[in-house]
Amino acid sequence: MGDLSTGNASKPTPRRRLPQEERRQTLVDAASELFAERGYDYVTLDEVAARAGVTKVIVYRHFGSKKALYLTLLATHRDELLRTLAEGMAIKRPLEDRVPAVADAWFAYVETHPFAWAMLFRDATGDPEIRAFHETMRDTARAAITTILTAERSLQLDPKTIGPTAEVLRSAMTGLALWWQGHPETKRSTLVDTIMQTVWHGTAAAVRRT
Repeated sequence: MGDLSTGNASKPTPRRRLPQEERRQTLVDAASELFAERGYDYVTLDEVAARAGVTKVIVYRHFGSKKALYLTLLATHRDELLRTLAEGMAIKRPLEDRVPAVADAWFAYVETHPFAWAMLFRDATGDPEIRAFHETMRDTARAAITTILTAERSLQLDPKTIGPTAEVLRSAMTGLALWWQGHPETKRSTLVDTIMQTVWHGTAAAVRRT
């Protein structure tokens, strides 16, 4: 009796080949999660490939090395966060209305991008190139806030205090977001109220009333 299964056996479903950009995004998501969970020093490209469901060759094809991948992710997350702040401050509304909106957008980014946030502000490594990136990122954020304060016509800040004020705003928002990761039960609105009642309180005294 012949093999009745011949020609009837189910064939394995071929794996769908992802478009290049979709595959790259899959790698970005997988790597962001791993780096945020364990830190740069404790993640291998083999683990990134396994999490993304690809081979390590594919990871190398897109990024070249673990450091290149990490720096690419940092730059991507940094640009997204700075764009969020810039868009919030560009809204045509009184400054007193824009500040809480920007603070809420900042914490909303933290809430919806926990892996990105952990990479940007919590992960620490001894690699000098990555440490330099973090330092430059802090300088870039401070410079962006300085530009916003300088361009804001309703503010009458002493020019000598603009730089320090920008650093107070940057470090306060960053520090509170880091604190929030350890206290996730805290509502986002509470964080916005905290920024308004503390950091913004002093700056608001410099707003010119028209």
